[in-house]
Amino acid sequence: CGLKCGLVMCREDMEQHLKRDCGMVREKCRLGCGVVLTRNELRIHVKDTCVQRIIRCEHCSISVKLCDKPKHLEKCPRVRVACELCNVETRRDAMTKHLSDDCKEKVLECPFV
Repeated sequence: CGLKCGLVMCREDMEQHLKRDCGMVREKCRLGCGVVLTRNELRIHVKDTCVQRIIRCEHCSISVKLCDKPKHLEKCPRVRVACELCNVETRRDAMTKHLSDDCKEKVLECPFV
């Protein structure tokens, strides 16, 4: 192969080899990040390093693109956040209940006023 992949073949097989099989052919990432690598490098890139690859949120298990993870974490209902009043940490989706039922720093209105 002229791209130095190490394979030796008949001339008539070369076109098919380059079109389909040669790991040294350079291609654009199929996930859309724009990087151009050899097919061999792309196998690793797509699986391990591409910012467009799909990952699971470690808090809620939803599928999200790696590049969108910071934006997701800002709204993820299962992320632990600190109460603005008492600094107790609770999951974001439990904060309303914490503020209404459990927060020791919440100012209560006197029912007799």
